[in-house]
Amino acid sequence: MASSMPRIWPALLGLLLLSPCSLGSGASRDPAGRPSLPSLIQASPAGTESQMMSRLLALAADYCARLSRASIDFVCLEEVSETIIEQQPYVRPSPHGRPAWQDEVVEHKYLYDYQFIVEGGNKTEKRRILEIDGIKQKVEDTELDTRTFFYKNVLFGAVDLLAGSRQGFYRYELKGRESLAGQAVAVIDAVPIPGLAAVVNRGTAWIRESDAAILKIVWNVTSMENSPAILKTAKELKGTPQILQVTEFELEKNGVRFPNRFRIEEAYIDKKGKKHVRSTLDAVYRDYKFFTVETEATFKK
Repeated sequence: MASSMPRIWPALLGLLLLSPCSLGSGASRDPAGRPSLPSLIQASPAGTESQMMSRLLALAADYCARLSRASIDFVCLEEVSETIIEQQPYVRPSPHGRPAWQDEVVEHKYLYDYQFIVEGGNKTEKRRILEIDGIKQKVEDTELDTRTFFYKNVLFGAVDLLAGSRQGFYRYELKGRESLAGQAVAVIDAVPIPGLAAVVNRGTAWIRESDAAILKIVWNVTSMENSPAILKTAKELKGTPQILQVTEFELEKNGVRFPNRFRIEEAYIDKKGKKHVRSTLDAVYRDYKFFTVETEATFKK
């Protein structure tokens, strides 16, 4: 049954509690010693691809540093849809009646009143359940009720990939340039440097060329593939696991970009290259109400 699948901590999101990021010593700084965004832009005008990459990565690292030091308090609605596809045995009709397999699809929906608070580097998430599968619930504090994956700190999805303290773990490659929501973006692959002692996940970021705003991130969460539950399912399905996480950041407030959608896809690739999606989890964030969104740039005003 679908509910028998253990809930799993996505390894990526477990790594997001990082120390404040720092830029390289070559970045210009303000009188307080902090990187200066205008000087970074002027120092690295978008010309060649390498110049553009250097500029975008420096600006992204600065954003991660400011985000890590921010004070944030907001509430919104969080709509979570979960689909689990289980293979169930059945007996084929004559002539042989041999056992075979068929997919059984289980779906669940959850609606939460969601609050996220960041103060002094400490992150707190609170949820109050409102509905399960369309049925109104007694409003009370709760953890995630999902059957497959447990996640947290979606707001900080950019930090592990683009923070200055993390950029030394990756080789960044310009995958392409495209339009996202009518905006020119650079699509940048972050490939872990071979030989690292720690397991580092591969990721791709969609970064707006004009100001380095991070609009979307996709993670290939290879570090989770060796978890007991994933290995058990991989053996049953005779495939190689592929866990993808996607975060989209559509809303901006006081220089901070907030998620509008988060997705986890659990799939397995068989020997013929066919992909079998085992489960998907989609979280949509809407109806934001902001109480505090303060970064260093906000404090200066």
